[in-house]
Amino acid sequence: MRIGRLTDGTSTFWAALQQDGASVRPLAGAIASWGPEVTAGGSAAAPYDGDARPLAGLRLLAPAEASSKIVCLGATFAKHVAGLGRTMADQPAGFWKPYDAVIGPDDEIAHPAITNGLDFEVELVVVMGAPRVDRQAPMSAVLGYTVGNDISLRDLQFAGSVTGMDMFSAKSAERSTPLGPWIVTRDEFGDGTPNLLLTLTVNGEKRQSDRTTSMAWEIDHLVRWADERTTLRAGDVVYTGTPDGVGHEDGRYLQPGDVVEATVEGLGTLRNTVGAKA
Repeated sequence: MRIGRLTDGTSTFWAALQQDGASVRPLAGAIASWGPEVTAGGSAAAPYDGDARPLAGLRLLAPAEASSKIVCLGATFAKHVAGLGRTMADQPAGFWKPYDAVIGPDDEIAHPAITNGLDFEVELVVVMGAPRVDRQAPMSAVLGYTVGNDISLRDLQFAGSVTGMDMFSAKSAERSTPLGPWIVTRDEFGDGTPNLLLTLTVNGEKRQSDRTTSMAWEIDHLVRWADERTTLRAGDVVYTGTPDGVGHEDGRYLQPGDVVEATVEGLGTLRNTVGAKA
């Protein structure tokens, strides 16, 4: 089941993509209203709100609400960590993104004036659907998955902060972080970590390619680890880290006008263009 957050220009609503691929059927209320039912019962439990309507004329938004926590877990792929000149640790590196950083499919990636090191990171993103996480069975709280591109300001990330890295400056830029296009529900993949190919291209050139099974930790471990530090609820999203191949490794950072396509097998593609430098 594919679930999207859409707008018709007047109202914003959640809806499930229908089998014809050309229409959607609205879901009742915010994600906290229907998320627990779909998470527990799958697509058959979806509480619909009215008849299907054509997809044409609707715009897909990032599948997260303003109340959503944007949790990011990095350093989960060993080759990526090595490419950043760091040593793999025994736990992921966690940080936040503000909701203002998130953009949807086809939205323009903002290029802040303060950076010359705008970088890309394709990621599998976990979307939570339960009111609380059962830490004995973390996967039972997962609604599904979507695609993320964790844009980073690398020159600021490694700018010599006394703590070693300045993650606030690197990860907080407004309207910079693509998310979407659809949430694909967990019942399509099973309860283990899905074995999916992640790829990212810049102007058609492949820069990143690896599988989710290369992550150092399983999804259930990452969800439990995050929930031990901040309570995860329906609608919260968890970025799970990126493979090697990012721009910081060879100095080929994103430039205004670049077309960036982040793809996760079975989930879809985020296609975004880098805007003019502010």
